Amino acid sequence: MGSKILAGRYELIEKIGDGGMAVVYKAKDRLLNRFVAIKILKPEFIKDPKFIDSFRRESQAAAGLSHPNIVSVYDVGKEGNIYYIVMEVLEGDTLSDVIRREGHLDEKKAIDIAKKIALALSAAHKKNIIHRDVKPHNVLITEDGTVKIADFGIAKAVNSGTIVNNTSTVMGSVHYLSPEQARGGYVDARSDIYSLGIVLYEMLTGTVPFDGDNPVSVAMMHMNEDVKPPSLVNPEVSPALDKVVLKATAKHQPDRYKSADEFYDALVEAENAIDSERSGYGLKEFYAIPHETQENIQDTGLNDYSSGEEEEEDYLPFRKKKKKEKKKKSSASGGRKKSRLIRILAVVLALACAIPLSILLLNALSGSGDTVKIPNVIGMTEEEAAAELEKEGLEYTLGTPVLSDEYEEGEVVSTNPDVGREVKEGYTVELILSRGSNTETVSVPNVVGRSLSDARSRLQDYDLTVGEITYDDDSEEAEGTVLSQDPKSGTEVDTGSSVNLVVSSGEGAVTMVEVPDLRGRTQDSAESRLEGRGLRLGSVDTAYSDSVEEGLVISQQYDEGTELEEGSSVGVTISLGPEEKEQEPEYVTIPMTVDYSSAQNEVFVLTVTVTDSSGVHYIVNNQQRQKSDGSEQVVLSGTGTDATVRVIMDNQIVAEYTADFETGELD
Repeated sequence: MGSKILAGRYELIEKIGDGGMAVVYKAKDRLLNRFVAIKILKPEFIKDPKFIDSFRRESQAAAGLSHPNIVSVYDVGKEGNIYYIVMEVLEGDTLSDVIRREGHLDEKKAIDIAKKIALALSAAHKKNIIHRDVKPHNVLITEDGTVKIADFGIAKAVNSGTIVNNTSTVMGSVHYLSPEQARGGYVDARSDIYSLGIVLYEMLTGTVPFDGDNPVSVAMMHMNEDVKPPSLVNPEVSPALDKVVLKATAKHQPDRYKSADEFYDALVEAENAIDSERSGYGLKEFYAIPHETQENIQDTGLNDYSSGEEEEEDYLPFRKKKKKEKKKKSSASGGRKKSRLIRILAVVLALACAIPLSILLLNALSGSGDTVKIPNVIGMTEEEAAAELEKEGLEYTLGTPVLSDEYEEGEVVSTNPDVGREVKEGYTVELILSRGSNTETVSVPNVVGRSLSDARSRLQDYDLTVGEITYDDDSEEAEGTVLSQDPKSGTEVDTGSSVNLVVSSGEGAVTMVEVPDLRGRTQDSAESRLEGRGLRLGSVDTAYSDSVEEGLVISQQYDEGTELEEGSSVGVTISLGPEEKEQEPEYVTIPMTVDYSSAQNEVFVLTVTVTDSSGVHYIVNNQQRQKSDGSEQVVLSGTGTDATVRVIMDNQIVAEYTADFETGELD
């Protein structure tokens, strides 16, 4: 294989993959002296000129994508009848291999992979490129854990609205197909979101939600059946992730996340909720307000409130404790009320301040027992600091490491609360460790055009942080879109530096709305539904229809789900009902014998006519006959009761009859 060279520069070394539409080879780019992967189309796909044109156009568009979570496309070319794509070569496994090996993934790992795929989809969607074939087989995980998705744009060339091609090979995997793809409907960015939702389901459960004996049955399931919560298959899946999967895989596009960025944000929220549950203060505890008779949380233990049957009284999602004997002193009652108020305030702070801060507040205010001072652990290693804290009966957790010129990497820079503060025994102290001195620099990535959450994640990938955020009220970009950055992309800065962002407030943005389905509605109903979406009824045409009742919409100018600027008009075509066609007269036939004896010549011209209410009909018209043949049988046809039949020989009427086509009589 090594002797084959494409385009004078790509030396094919070995076959490394074989898919439904292409064979993949590892190759050496002699010009740039690097290894690449080359995907060569199989022969059955190069016979269709339309497919080839679409394939090249979409592949070239994909080559314009640049994102750390997208497999880079370097080149698209043709040599003879060989069509190929040159991509970066990666060492690692596909996500399908990982799922097959591990069964199902840990929630945190599944979220991390899904977030990176969402970022890749976001970058592509912003360039109007829809993947159309998001599945674990197209997701690569390198040896260092980098997640990359491949085959952007190629699926559009393959998927022309059908599930099966002319060789009965399934195009893409039907297990991840969106309902609109299955029925050949309008495909947009939310189709990729559906497929990613199915991938997330499979990562969490180790199986796909729909499976069947053949691709068509699976496609029908996507169209007609709802995805069940993954926790029904894997009870370890949290309610937060159940919610994300079910929204992403909603049957109708408008019910899903509007964008990959919104999907990403939902994954982050689910991740935070899971972290809170694992820390011991789950969602149940944050929405639970203890009875006045209950002691503080550290005394009674969280397990007393998070298990057992639910109580209807006071809407408490935990088992009610046995009431202790009330103390008689009013001061004790007042103390309990004050303690309860503090807890309520902590719950409110939990909802307002993203949970971690209020966990510390609950930790500090709800504890009981002796107080101790936080020892001076500054400059110690994590192990040394942990030992000192343990001596005082304190726990610890690690915060986000920071750069420090004063302390070595791994040494404690500060504590939260500060050293010397008095806290209750058992309190959890946050240790901030040093990342070492700032000796490294990094090139600032370009985050312009990304959502704020995407930009924040992107900067974190480069060991940078978001600095000052300024909002622009005049921008027409969507709310949260980054308009500019300082420093600009490509600037070399120290790791840990902050990047200031100017972000659209969305106030000057053009509002986009989705076109509803108007088919089968009356004109008034269609107009009302459009107005409900902020759209107007445009031109109204009419047409005959055998299938749509008169007065109802047959078709609309834009397909359901198309995004239009608010205030745009949408034209419709209204049915006139079936077209009334003129009823054809019902003809009756009467046999008649024509006698040639009246002919004047041996060879003569014969004409037989029928004149009824509908006009003149020729039974025989200007045809030669021989008198010696004697006669012939003709069949008269016509309508009515008083039709005239004439026998004409050589332009002379030789016989005339009256025909009654209702009775079949001839006089």
